[in-house]
Amino acid sequence: MKPTLTLLTALLLTPLAALHAADSKPPAAPTPAPHVTDWLKDARLGVFIHFWANSSNEMALVDAFDAPAVTRQLKEMGAGYLILTLGQNAGFYNAPNAVYDRFLGCAPGERCSRRDLPLDLHRALQAEGIRLMLYLPCQTPNQDARAQRAFGLPEGKKDQPINEAFARQWAQVIHEWSARYGDKVVGWWFDGGYRHIQFNDAIAAIYADAVKRGNPRALVTFNPGIKLARHTQAEDYTAGELNDPFAVIPTTRWAEGSQWHALTYLGSSWGHRNTRHPAEPWIQWVRAVTEKGGVVTLDLGPNANRATGPVGTFSAAQVAQFKSIQQALPAKGGHGATKSPP
Repeated sequence: MKPTLTLLTALLLTPLAALHAADSKPPAAPTPAPHVTDWLKDARLGVFIHFWANSSNEMALVDAFDAPAVTRQLKEMGAGYLILTLGQNAGFYNAPNAVYDRFLGCAPGERCSRRDLPLDLHRALQAEGIRLMLYLPCQTPNQDARAQRAFGLPEGKKDQPINEAFARQWAQVIHEWSARYGDKVVGWWFDGGYRHIQFNDAIAAIYADAVKRGNPRALVTFNPGIKLARHTQAEDYTAGELNDPFAVIPTTRWAEGSQWHALTYLGSSWGHRNTRHPAEPWIQWVRAVTEKGGVVTLDLGPNANRATGPVGTFSAAQVAQFKSIQQALPAKGGHGATKSPP
């Protein structure tokens, strides 16, 4: 019986030994949790376009904007996304908005175009896998006294102080667009979120809610001015407006919990159609940023003269330079260390 017991003991102990050996192995690293900005980090490089009507006479330019031609250029350039301005200071917008019309007491097409340019752009961009984001100031057009009066702001050609009562009204305008577009618009870049006009976290939260009730996964950011920093608790990525960007490079993907993102202009200023630097310094900077998991958006100037080419399209020089920057980036994958912010 003794040999039988010895064999039985060995058979019983073998699984225990194997289990102990398995327990002694170091645990596998957990898979990083997905983050809402992952697609933006993976896109790495996108385009911003300043395009709007400055008067009722220029509303025809919105109708003339050639979305297919712009999309063809973006595809050729390798842009991952486009940020389109809905409007800015003059008081005219590139899309219908019944809420805004109601506040101002104006007819459809008077201040907000009858053409839904974001929707037309989305249809063209989607077919090429290019995402659409929108730009909007944090308050009514600062050159439009009628709009300031309609929303209860002081009148004058400058950004006015705002508060939560105003923000709840402006959020109705935002939500009119965000609800219509849903997941067709994947992000928003809000301008003029300055401390000197009393913009704060409470107002940012009101605007973020207006956006995310239309698309819960839409990204938002609020511009504090010319700097790159996490500005609000509500933002998903940094606004990152920079004039001279080359010395500003991230050490990590995250800026205090916001996806690191910079916005600057390829031309000599915003909306210009020339190139202010040779390609090489742009290539070096964009590579340095994206290798750390940061994102860069470059402003390109749109054509507004129907006699010289399709409206909205970019100059050949800017297309070529953007393309050279994008093609100099390493193959995607492996850049940016963490998915979730620390």
